[in-house]
Amino acid sequence: MNVNVDRSSVAMGDDVYPHTETVDLPEASTIAEAVAYFRQRRYLPLIIGGRATWLLEVNGKPAAVIAEQWPEPKFAVDPSDTLGSFGEPLSLMFKYRAQIDPDDLYDTLDGG
Repeated sequence: MNVNVDRSSVAMGDDVYPHTETVDLPEASTIAEAVAYFRQRRYLPLIIGGRATWLLEVNGKPAAVIAEQWPEPKFAVDPSDTLGSFGEPLSLMFKYRAQIDPDDLYDTLDGG
């Protein structure tokens, strides 16, 4: 299935190339597998100091918090949900939240 992916810029020089792309992923892949795929590809740039926080939105709704200092993301949706369960077209947006405390951000999501 075609997945539209985009991310926020982290600095002015980061805007040299577009971040938007369309990736073909199996519909049966889980959202956790998709996040792992993009992390492995280093789609999210590393930040000096190693404290970047990212909010993943799936079709405009918060789905996960990803932090450089965490070994794994924390999900606000069931990480075993398949990409196909989110419907088409599928859009993943990684929003850079600078070096804010990822636990605080996650607590905000988890609280509703």
